Order: sequence, then C-alpha cells, then structure tokens
Amino acid sequence: MNRQTVPLRIPAFSPAPAVRSFGPVAGDVDRIAAQLDDWLAVGGRLLLLADFDGTLTPIVSDPDDAWLADSVREDLEVLVRVPGVQVGVVSGRDLADVRERVAVSEVIYAGSHGLDIEGPDLRFVHPEAEAQRERLVAIGLTLSLRAPAVPGLRVEPKRFGVALHYRHVATDQRLRVEMELARAIQQEGGRLRVFHGTKVLEIQPQAPWGKRECALWIERAVRGASSAPLMVVYMGDDWTDEIVFEALSGQAMTIRVGDGVPASRASYLLRDVAEAQRLLARLAALARPTG
Repeated sequence: MNRQTVPLRIPAFSPAPAVRSFGPVAGDVDRIAAQLDDWLAVGGRLLLLADFDGTLTPIVSDPDDAWLADSVREDLEVLVRVPGVQVGVVSGRDLADVRERVAVSEVIYAGSHGLDIEGPDLRFVHPEAEAQRERLVAIGLTLSLRAPAVPGLRVEPKRFGVALHYRHVATDQRLRVEMELARAIQQEGGRLRVFHGTKVLEIQPQAPWGKRECALWIERAVRGASSAPLMVVYMGDDWTDEIVFEALSGQAMTIRVGDGVPASRASYLLRDVAEAQRLLARLAALARPTG
C-alpha cells in the first residue's frame, strides 16, 4: 500500500470458492492481505466491514468485558487514513456501545444489526425501529423485573431492542428464559421478532432489515462517493453474518471467522479472532510508511 500508485488496469475480483467444510486452510491471511494490497496499489478502493464480538474481539463470558485490543485499534486507525479505504463495524450492539468500544473516528458504525447507522457523511435509522422504541423499552423493563426468577439471566436493554443473555443460566432453566420472553411480548404486544445469537436471545422490531440490508446500504453509499472501482470485504463469525455472506456471494470477499458453521457461505476462512486481528495487522503494516 505504501508504494506509488501506477496506471494499471484494475483487475477483476474473483473470490475463492465458498467454504463448504472446515479444516486447516493454510495461508488465508497472507493470501487475502496480498490480494487487497495489489488492489489498492492499482487505484482500487476498499470497503472493509467487520462484526465486533467474535470477529474483532473474542467472545467473552460477560459482554461488558469485550473491549477492542489497543493494537487492533491502532491498526484500524492506520487503515482509515489510507486513501481509498473505508472501514465499518456492523454489530448487534447498540451503535453508541460499539462506537465506544472501537473508538476510532472515521469508521462507519452500524448498531442493532444495522437498524442504526452512522459514519462520515452517513446517517440512517430504520423508521420501524423508531416506531417500536417505546414498546421495546417496556418489554425490557418487564424482563428486567422478571430476570431474578431465573438465576444467571442477564437482560440488556438496547436503543432498538432487548438482549437476554443466558450463558450463565443452568441448562434445565433455559426453557424458562423463553417462557418469560413469550410472556413479556404477549403482555406488551407489537410487531417484534426474536432470534438466537451466541447464548443470547434478541428482541427487535419486526422490520425487513438486518445485517444484509445494512451491508448493502453502506456499500451503495460508499460506492456512490467515487467512480473508482470498489472491493467489499465482509468479516463475521455469527449466523447473522452468514446471511450477508450469501447476499454478497460472487460480489465481495467474504470471510468467516471461526468454525462455528459447518457449511459457511463465505469465500475464505480464518480460524479465529487472532487470525482476523493478524489480517488487520498485515494490512496496517503494508500501509505504514517505511524508512
């Protein structure tokens, strides 16, 4: 990235075949980094989108303890200063929460699975999320009052949703988590959706919008800012990211982090968060001036 741009034709991006089974895949970090470096060196632009928990930072027992490592933050700060590079973080966390944990200016932040997006010259809030906000607050309050009846259950109210963390709930008590959730939704009513994450149940407004639509919205916005060719890279570890992988199949470089899904739609596999962080470090090293 630090070498002088030369007037070469932008090569067409040809993603690797989708990963269908997991096992050792040697050299993916080096191969991805080299391909992106070559793309930028000939004048292409890059949109790098990544999930937060399980991708940029490891999954931890208490979500409040998930903070971006200083070294990763420094790498992101380098990358956002590279001409033609835009970085975005797409998370199920509240926008304000993920922005505080990443703490890098000039990044596009998407919270609540994309219902809330903010970045340089960008702002989007899904109208259905705004319309359901008061009802979600009421459901969060109801669940917070009932949570002590289920040992280990943690309720996390969000701006546009509620998360029920049951990692520390005994296995024989987890049915009660779903029962309490069903009672709260029935009591408050409203058009809501419930989906499973990693040891968490998420309640959100029933809207035709998620990480897939969010990623496509950001891509259109970034693509429209310049006529230079744009390569999109999306990294994630959750089943919600698999929906994005499928939507971007053949159109972007998609990277699965971890082996939690046995038949991923992603183009590439990184074994764990450490490899995802190493990829960012490689890209940042290429971008840093030498000598």
